[in-house]
Amino acid sequence: MRKSFMILPLMALWTGSALAQGSGAAPSSPSIRPIGVITKLQAGSVTLHTDAGPDLLVEIGDGVSFLRVAPGATNLNTATKITVTDINSGDRVLVRGRVSEDQKSIIATAVIVMTKSDLASARDAERLDWQRRGIGGTVQAVNPETREITVTFPAASSSPGNPTHAVSIALKADAVLLRYAPDSVKFSDAKPSTFEQIKVGDQVRALGTKSEDGSRFTMEKLVSGTFRNFGVTVVSVDIQNRAIAVKDLASGQPILVRTNADSNLHHLPPSAARALAALNSGRTSGGKTGNEASAELLDVQQMLERAPVLNLGELKPGDPLIVVSTEGAKPSEVMAIEVLADVAPILAARPKGSNQAVLGSWSLTMNGGEGGP
Repeated sequence: MRKSFMILPLMALWTGSALAQGSGAAPSSPSIRPIGVITKLQAGSVTLHTDAGPDLLVEIGDGVSFLRVAPGATNLNTATKITVTDINSGDRVLVRGRVSEDQKSIIATAVIVMTKSDLASARDAERLDWQRRGIGGTVQAVNPETREITVTFPAASSSPGNPTHAVSIALKADAVLLRYAPDSVKFSDAKPSTFEQIKVGDQVRALGTKSEDGSRFTMEKLVSGTFRNFGVTVVSVDIQNRAIAVKDLASGQPILVRTNADSNLHHLPPSAARALAALNSGRTSGGKTGNEASAELLDVQQMLERAPVLNLGELKPGDPLIVVSTEGAKPSEVMAIEVLADVAPILAARPKGSNQAVLGSWSLTMNGGEGGP
């Protein structure tokens, strides 16, 4: 399940004074935060799959308070009282109580619930909002004095021969800033951030309001991250551990590319490869005008969503790949967000000595879609 900005206020409820008004002792250990999704209901208890990964048995006795809150709520002022019979599998809950010493169960004193149906409706609304009011691209400049950043992204309205568009993004006073965690491909792992952490070359997704001429953008929410995308050739594949040993084409150095359930592996469609090859070479593809090439680049993400899945077993030594990853703790080891095969045209089009492939601004949205980057 993809998480997005609307889930974050639930975390604030956990630490905020609103939740402190409830009765019951605080959790005895902070290592397991009892927040997650209900996977099983049984008499007197429910099973909670926590965001941290482990399952937690939630014991529900007499006198437990149940409150239903809407996605996006920042306090309990509009919460409605419900009963245990109103809870269903798939609901997202936060539990107040005492966690056992073995971190496997919690005796609940209060349960705050976001229902599965409410979350689905909110996600649909948020996805539409991001499609309508969201932009994404690469940070070109950062101005600490005005607290503005300049972002470039593919746009069909750009001039011929220059399939990018620059926008100045200003922060609202109450703007929400998040940043992807190192070695993580999950948006749910993004941490609260500051303006000072944003730097040139970062990928960003922002939600807000454009000026009439489209040159300025007032941002309400923004998630940023430092991403690597580089061309490699396969050395060997460890299917059991979901890892690929590769050689960096620019440096010749070995890199271990790890993948997990959140990594996306695709065969790049020929049309996307041609468009991205043109962007890397500075030319338009197939004689297209700048506007036509820009529009083609805007469809890259949609093409990837329909692209054939790449299985690790298909890879063989010498195969060229493009790997997109976060900036990890070890330069010689990365966790892949995306692994792209059939990329020879892009790698051939890169300027000599370039260590990264130009992929446009879609890399940040691969793992979260428009409903929460």
